[in-house]
Amino acid sequence: MTTLSLEQQREIDRQKEVLVPAAEKFLEEAGIVEFPKKQFGDSQFRNLIAIANETSSPAVVLNFIRYQIGRDSGKKNWGREHAGKNLGDRLLEDLQKGAVQQALAKIPGLADDTLRQLAAIELIRQYLGFASRYLKYLDLQRK
Repeated sequence: MTTLSLEQQREIDRQKEVLVPAAEKFLEEAGIVEFPKKQFGDSQFRNLIAIANETSSPAVVLNFIRYQIGRDSGKKNWGREHAGKNLGDRLLEDLQKGAVQQALAKIPGLADDTLRQLAAIELIRQYLGFASRYLKYLDLQRK
């Protein structure tokens, strides 16, 4: 079984300093405080975290987010727009091109696709956890 080295695990840990503010910025830029709690709450993030924890594939997580956007025909949660972008697309962008990918680029020795995938899913799990906790904090400002 392939596992990340101690050096790689330490670098993932160091990247939390980048992921925490990025996750917070994502929610702020998505205008989450304007979303009613009943339409988008921390349960949506907990469901997403559960998917991330059940898989070793980043593609599965991205697919679940796309599914959530697609089923939100009323644009009340994952499909809700703020400043020209919906919440789900903002999250996909941050996971695929933003903070998570920038953090992944800092991890040494990921030439092997399996190692790269393991590191990516771990960073995604961390990012989602930080976003979920910050969302709970922002609930104090939400109706």
